[in-house]
Formats: sequence, C-alpha cells, structure tokens
Amino acid sequence: MTEAKRTDELEDFKSQINFCQYASSRGFTLDPKQSSRSSAVMRHANGDKLIVARSPNRHWIYFNVHDARDRGTIIDFVQIRDRLSLGEVRKELRPWIGRQEMIALAKQPTFSELMPVEHDVARVLDVWLKAQAVNGSQAYLEQQRKIPQAVMGNPIFADRIRIDHRGNALFPHFSCDGLCGFEIKNNNGFTGYSPGGVKGLWCSRPQLDDLQLVICETAIDALSYAALFGVTRTRFVSTAGQISPAQAKLLQSAAEKFPEEGQIVLAMDNDPGGRQLVDTISQELSEIDLANKLLVVRQPDVEGEDWNDVLKRTGRTSPASPAFG
Repeated sequence: MTEAKRTDELEDFKSQINFCQYASSRGFTLDPKQSSRSSAVMRHANGDKLIVARSPNRHWIYFNVHDARDRGTIIDFVQIRDRLSLGEVRKELRPWIGRQEMIALAKQPTFSELMPVEHDVARVLDVWLKAQAVNGSQAYLEQQRKIPQAVMGNPIFADRIRIDHRGNALFPHFSCDGLCGFEIKNNNGFTGYSPGGVKGLWCSRPQLDDLQLVICETAIDALSYAALFGVTRTRFVSTAGQISPAQAKLLQSAAEKFPEEGQIVLAMDNDPGGRQLVDTISQELSEIDLANKLLVVRQPDVEGEDWNDVLKRTGRTSPASPAFG
C-alpha cells in the first residue's frame, strides 16, 4: 500500500466509521437525556463518560470527561484502550469501513448521524457536565445580585444555572442542536462566554400556558425581571448582549411558536446598547408574522440601569405576576 493510500485509509477511519456504533461494541451505552443532534454522551460500566461529536471536516471526535488524556479520533480511542501499534489499529478498524448493520442500541438517531458543528462541542459539554446545578441557593447570585432563592428554585429555572469549580455562575445557551455554550459571571465582576462555544439563547423551561415572552440582554437580567414582576405564565429568554444572525433566527422561531394571543416584551437595559438591541430585535421580528401577538418595550426608568440594577436598588420582589403585568 502506498503512503497516500495509507493516509486515505486513516482519514476513512476517522470520518466513515460511526464512532458511537464502535464504542457501543466496546461496552458503551448512550445517555439519551444528555445527548443532542450535535453531540452524544456515552457511558461505560467502568465509569468512563465520553462526549462524542463531529468536527467541521466530518471527523468523529470524542473526549473522556474523567480523563483529559483520553480524547481524539477513533484511532486514539483504540490505541489508548488496546495499546496497539498503528498497523494493528488498521487491522482492527478495517472491518468497520462500510459496515451497514446496526448493532444493539444503535437504532437511536444519535447513533446514525451527528450534525457537524463549528464550535467545540466536547469542550463546552466537558465544563458544563462537571459543573454543579443550583438548587435554589447560590451565594454570589443571592448576596451580590440579590436574586431570591424563590426565583432560582422555581421549576422553570431548573438546571438553567450551574456553578463551576471556580465558583463561576454558568447560564446555558441552546441552539436548535442543543447546548452550544454558556454565559459566565462571577463575584469579581467578570462577564464572559464559554471557550469553544457559540451564542444561542438562554431560556427558562417553557410551560404550555405561557402568555408572555420576556427577552432580556443577560440571564441575570431575566432572573431579576422574574424577581421584580413574577413568573406567572411567563417565559424568559436572554441573548448575552447584541445578537448574531443565528440568534436572530432563534428569536424569530421562538416568537413564531409562541401563542397567538401572547405578549412579547423586549426588556432591555436603559442605555445606548439596550436601545440598539431593541431596534435590532424589533426589526428581526418585523420580518415574521406575529399574528395577534403584542410586541412591547419595557426598560428601567433610570438611564443607565439594567433590571438587576433595579432589583438591587429597590429590593422589590413579587412572587407572582398577572399574565401581562
């Protein structure tokens, strides 16, 4: 075999062998609750937990949550586990090229194909899965941001806030393909976004009877708005600042799917950036049919304030709100 053909064969292993099917043959099983169209989470009885994705060049790639050295392509997967030479790896993987049969547990869509994505799915999921969920109490959010426990513990915000090993508050963003990144905040005033991630939308858990969609600049603004005006029949979304074209599409989709008699509230900061975001989102939503949905703008009364500033300044909280409060 020529060197060129040997290189082509390695490329075929990386792109043509369904990593999830191969890993399943090695004792891994899919975790459907944590998997999405762009990534699969697979577990082994020995404790290994893999995040599987496809890179833009369509290579199947993986990352072991519990061992940072265990990552790469299917070639690395085999070499790490079996300590084989590259020649021996070729012999192991050649029978899998063009293999059509679906092995046990491989009938779920995640096994058949993952959508290639531009962002680093493995890196985003690694941090997110290691972070701890906030269950109604978190010192930074309570003490510095004045977010009440009752808000953080509300079921519509379940697992919409996590804390990483550094104590940073993480707010997950989702695209059509699932988790795509997260906002980062901490008590030192740091605001950032997950390395390797892209912005989607942070959102509360939707309820069937929601009649108000509140769009804020940040997740903390949304939680503050919830503390000020309540959560009754209200769905919350945040953009993490100015929006990208992909986020505009997500907002349009969210608005289109919202009940026809609902109200969409643009609850941005009272500053130049907030006003610009109101104009941008208003323009994007004008391009779709809002039917009977009412679009309104609601900003803090004081120039320069966001909704968390209002919450901290007034200390006012409301356990509930009317549908259009």
